[in-house]
Amino acid sequence: MTPGRLMMSRLLRSPLTLFLAVSVAVVVIIFVSTSALADRTAREVILDQAESNTTVLAQTVFDDRIPTAVLRGKTSAIDRFTQNFSVRTFKGEAIESFDILRSDGFLAFDSTDPGVAGRQEIYPLTTAEQEVLRSGAGTVSSFADPDSRRSEDRPGDEAGLVKISTYVDASYPLNQRDIRDTRGLPTTEPALFVAYWRLEGVEARQQALLSSLQTITLLPLLLLVAVSTLMLGVLNAQVRRGSRERERLLQTAIDASDAERRRIARDLHDGVVQDLAGSGFALSGAARDPSTTPATAQVLDSVGASLRDSLKQMRSLLAEIHPPELHGRGLETALEDLIAPAAAAGIHASVSVSGVENASDPEVALVWRVAQEAVRNATRHSGASTLAVTVRGDEEQLLLEVVDDGVGFDTTAPSEPDRFGLRGLRSLVRDVGGELDVTSAVGEGTSVRMAVRR
Repeated sequence: MTPGRLMMSRLLRSPLTLFLAVSVAVVVIIFVSTSALADRTAREVILDQAESNTTVLAQTVFDDRIPTAVLRGKTSAIDRFTQNFSVRTFKGEAIESFDILRSDGFLAFDSTDPGVAGRQEIYPLTTAEQEVLRSGAGTVSSFADPDSRRSEDRPGDEAGLVKISTYVDASYPLNQRDIRDTRGLPTTEPALFVAYWRLEGVEARQQALLSSLQTITLLPLLLLVAVSTLMLGVLNAQVRRGSRERERLLQTAIDASDAERRRIARDLHDGVVQDLAGSGFALSGAARDPSTTPATAQVLDSVGASLRDSLKQMRSLLAEIHPPELHGRGLETALEDLIAPAAAAGIHASVSVSGVENASDPEVALVWRVAQEAVRNATRHSGASTLAVTVRGDEEQLLLEVVDDGVGFDTTAPSEPDRFGLRGLRSLVRDVGGELDVTSAVGEGTSVRMAVRR
């Protein structure tokens, strides 16, 4: 595996990267959800504000100032009313126009067409508008309908307008109020003040409020993610420093163990192995001596064969204690020495090595360590009749396979990884960007496969 790909792999496995990815996803989900709620809330707030403003305007400007003559459609009264009240009265508000309707839907006044009363137009009131007139209080809002008959009759277009209706009183002249009051009759008549607000004004206020709500929502989330990321980064750095220190101590222990293994292997090779080899040659020479009787020669040959078997076992032990040079044909030779005990136990064992010429020292050492553990397990536990160790290398990966036809085991059992000593090897293989798979089933043999990408 190239350094860039290895670094990317480690970055993707980093807890900090995972935390940031999850945090960003959570922030996005929360922000989108709250934005939708905030948008609806902002629209409701702004419409409520528009309704409140309409009510205040109706009460302060029109209430008790609309002559009942206007509701009757009298031209002179409408002319005087037009001179006193128009859209200019609401300069600074986002009102396009306004209507005044009687309780029967008669359009008494239209700020865009004061002469509309002469046409005696009556429009049906909605249930909500009728309820406002009956209760004598309240406000109702809705989006104006460009396809309504009122929209078709009035100048301009109702598209993009918000229609807000509220209750107002139309009053009789003072001389009539006194007479009606003495007779117990009402001195005012109910009417409906309908204001058409420009939607862009409503939406502008809505957007301003929405931006504020989004800022209030997003900034604390981002601050929380930033602080949490910083704390996690500090903790992760401390953990990594501790891990590096443990790795350093472990490497020191491994180096010391390797040095001790080398010393033991060297002493055995230079001492016991040479003595066994010399004794074997001496016995073979004595057995072939003409002065040696046939019976003695047979005993000497038997002892020599036993010494040669002991010598093979000793060399296998030396290979396990400390492998020889692993580059070139050294890896193949070391693996052949490794499987010698299996062959001595009656297992048909074979080794095949190819394409490892360009493998690095850490890669070859890792192949040896995994093969050593797998072969040891197969020899001791599998009861196999055949054992095959295969190493193949190319430009993309280095592959090791150790396959036996033994009794196998249940890979799902929790104790098996510890029993077969492969859990620690898995972590070593993952650290260099490789994969280690153990495939087995009861009665179907075992396959250990390691792949290290280059």
